[in-house]
Amino acid sequence: MARARLATSATAGTPRSRVRGAAATAPPRDRAPALGWLGRYLANTRDPATSALAVLPLVLLYGVGIAFASEHARSGVDIVSPPLRASLSRHGYLAVQLGLAAVIAGWAAWRLRGAFTGRLALTAPIVAESSLYGVTLGGVILFVLDKAHLLAVAAGASATSSPLFDRAVAASGSGLYEELLFRLLLLTLVGVALQRAFNVPRWLGVSAAIALSSLVFAAAHHIAGEPLDLYAFAYRTVAGTIFAGLFLARGFAVAAWTHAAYDFYVMG
Repeated sequence: MARARLATSATAGTPRSRVRGAAATAPPRDRAPALGWLGRYLANTRDPATSALAVLPLVLLYGVGIAFASEHARSGVDIVSPPLRASLSRHGYLAVQLGLAAVIAGWAAWRLRGAFTGRLALTAPIVAESSLYGVTLGGVILFVLDKAHLLAVAAGASATSSPLFDRAVAASGSGLYEELLFRLLLLTLVGVALQRAFNVPRWLGVSAAIALSSLVFAAAHHIAGEPLDLYAFAYRTVAGTIFAGLFLARGFAVAAWTHAAYDFYVMG
């Protein structure tokens, strides 16, 4: 009883705002659900700072690689790299990309603090998990299209073979930029806007956001110059819906790496 009173008196004089502030700035702790390591992995890999660390290889592979790859490797939704490359020397452009990666790593280190090393170690299992999803998705889609005699549709503009390095750069750019634009930004903004502005139920707002972002994702490939094809539009809408589900269930990093693995597989 005496210890309880001492503990109560020690915290009674602490303003609630200070307690809330300390909690808000504390580094995230590893969660320990009932599933043990797997549960902690599933929970921690959805953390934004952990996702930022996990996509750093994609940032570097695309950002640096695009300076050495052919023009065909550039992502269709990348509107940042072309003006940078046009206005800077190669060394200047590479310095900007390395600086961007350093900023991302620095923010993640500040956000995670003591958990930084452990969360960084999750990058390898995230890549392995995502590669499994991407190759499985690519294999299923190619099998279905082959049986339907529509395999050429899946290849689209990338039907011609590309060097391995160009494929890797193009896939990393697609995974990073398309998931950033269509899932992290568009899906999230539409879902939040529908729920707050129109007070729709959460499930309806999320469903509408998935549908809209997937349709825009499919349409963007044709806006970029590829001829409109109903089957290509339909299969990309389905793929976009799957990526959206992965984004919501497993976070940005898994969605981005899955998209990159999928593109690399189907471009082969």
